[in-house]
Amino acid sequence: MADRYPLVYNPTANQLQELQSGDSLDLGGGNLKNTVFSGIITATGFSGDGSALTNVSVTETSTLDNVLARGSTSSRAVTFGPITGTTGTFSGDVTVANLTAANVTVAGTITYDDVTNVDSLGIGTFRQGINAVGHSELDNINVSGVSTFSGRIVASATNNTIPFLYNNLSDLPSASTYHGAFAHVHATGKAYYAHAGAWVELVSNNVETSGNVLVGSGITMYAATGIVSATQYYGDGSKLTGVAAAGSGGGALDITSCLFI
Repeated sequence: MADRYPLVYNPTANQLQELQSGDSLDLGGGNLKNTVFSGIITATGFSGDGSALTNVSVTETSTLDNVLARGSTSSRAVTFGPITGTTGTFSGDVTVANLTAANVTVAGTITYDDVTNVDSLGIGTFRQGINAVGHSELDNINVSGVSTFSGRIVASATNNTIPFLYNNLSDLPSASTYHGAFAHVHATGKAYYAHAGAWVELVSNNVETSGNVLVGSGITMYAATGIVSATQYYGDGSKLTGVAAAGSGGGALDITSCLFI
């Protein structure tokens, strides 16, 4: 079968003529509809559905604005599927729902809701606190506010400095809530420990106490009157005065040796 060439209209010669193989067709800005080509089509631009095209190579390097310019520019937003790359640089704000990466470097501030591991070279700010579950290790920690520990505090046996200073006795917390706590009150110059719902004063050598002193279960020293009460006295009583012997009618008692009561 002989080759068939399409007929085209030549406006210069005002005639129909065959389009020979190898010739080019200049449409002059016109349109072709329902046309099948078996060769190469060259044009300054193509418009239409290109979903059936294969072996399409894109060499353009587009910015996000270039991509958005081809679609809706009102919201300036675009949704991507999975992105795989070796290096990515973002100069503005980036919001990511899920991020999996070996290393992420952020020059400014990174804000996140939930992460598994954080290795920070600078200062980390946690607005809602830190919840450490399981075993945690901290080399150095500086806390400027109030810290509350619900479990035990275990530290090394040397060089621990924990002040228990309160300015006034009224500043002490609840002895019932902090049973077993120790405190020093600067106004009284004394130490106290919390027991049985009260702060109990500790007696120190050569330091006056404001209350009675109990020595065991048999001796009581009354601070207000200076009286010492005991179940029994033993020792040298030669310097005791005002001691009356039983049955003596109130006379003086001369004690030159030991006194047993």
